[in-house]
Amino acid sequence: MQARSLRSREIDESGLDDSGLQVAREKWVDRMAMTRRAKRITWLGVGLLAAFVAVASCANFGPPDTSRAFEGRPAPLERRFPLRDGRELRAFETGLAGSPLVLFVHGSPGAWNDFAYVMADEALASRAKLVSVDRLGWGGSAEGGLAPALVEQADALAQLLRALPEHRPVVVVGFSLGGPVAARLAMDAPELVDALVLVAASVDPQLETPTWYQHVGRTTLVRAILPDALRRADDEIRPLRADLEALLPLWPKLRLPIFVQQGGDDALVPPANADFLERVANSAQLVVERLPDQGHLIPWERPDALSRLVQRALVAALEEREAR
Repeated sequence: MQARSLRSREIDESGLDDSGLQVAREKWVDRMAMTRRAKRITWLGVGLLAAFVAVASCANFGPPDTSRAFEGRPAPLERRFPLRDGRELRAFETGLAGSPLVLFVHGSPGAWNDFAYVMADEALASRAKLVSVDRLGWGGSAEGGLAPALVEQADALAQLLRALPEHRPVVVVGFSLGGPVAARLAMDAPELVDALVLVAASVDPQLETPTWYQHVGRTTLVRAILPDALRRADDEIRPLRADLEALLPLWPKLRLPIFVQQGGDDALVPPANADFLERVANSAQLVVERLPDQGHLIPWERPDALSRLVQRALVAALEEREAR
């Protein structure tokens, strides 16, 4: 009776009887269900938006049309370089036989023909042998899967360079993720590399914090609908920060010429990466070229500027080898 009296008093104070409480409870349940649905729809929308952006970005990342780049002139020749572990590196080459070598290293995702417009530059091709690779895990070098470790990627490139001893000096051009791969190659095999060209290169570990859209893209729902190239690229860059931290004590040991090219409007690789190189590569012969109003895709949006910088690097590489 006492419990009943207390409950009656609570109902009287609230102004609700049993039927009123039931209605209020049902409304509360409906509001909670609507909130949960809204959250699910919001996350689904964000995920689909992220996927749409990723697909659009992948389309924009499409490499240059090789037939268009080399229209009216011989296309690069395909070569395959066997590696110690049984894998192969596929590469394409053009340019002057028995001359200095320029090795092009693409980012992630990417392919050898990311540099097609640069390789088609007659002024550059008349001065050097131009070789562009499909890195381990990509294109014609995909068999055997990804090789995210910079050390493994660099070792494969070192084997390629040792297979071309007639072409010296060597300039290595690394774009985006290819930048730290090229740097690791110069650090591990300094006798093989006479100059570096780092183009929109991801080199500062402090700038390798995953973005919000990368977090969304890594959810099960969104990852399932992303293009394969973007899923694999994400798998490749996940360990990058730790690899870049391992390079920190090695940068001051580089004494070769390093040419840096960075777009001021790069939304993928922050321009502050160039500032980082100015701080850490303090023993190298460093040249930093900043391109205002330029985004990330320098090799096919500004191949003329990149070709000129590579030619400067060739001159510096010749001087570097003569001084050894």
